[in-house]
Amino acid sequence: MKSKLLPILAASAALTFIFPISAFAGNQAKKANLTEAQKTQLEQVKNNARSEIEAVLTAEQQTELQNALDNGQKMKAAVRNLNLSSEQQSQLDRIMQSAKQQKRAIYNSQN
Repeated sequence: MKSKLLPILAASAALTFIFPISAFAGNQAKKANLTEAQKTQLEQVKNNARSEIEAVLTAEQQTELQNALDNGQKMKAAVRNLNLSSEQQSQLDRIMQSAKQQKRAIYNSQN
């Protein structure tokens, strides 16, 4: 049971880095002060991360992810249900950490 729960918890934590709705909620006020170029950069980081995540997934997982998103499921929940291998989870962790750092740099560049 623990072995099945660990990837789910890891995916859940990792997705907070890449799609940090709650993590960046405090930055919404900051986001209002971003330039259009910075807002575009944030959108590019998000889109690039999503593309990288999809490249890690199998065709079946990509379909499952897209179906879940099309049905209104949040990215975090959708990925949690994909039954990722440990290698996929490691790759997603790296992608999400990189995106988090890129977003942080964009927010910090407004100071």
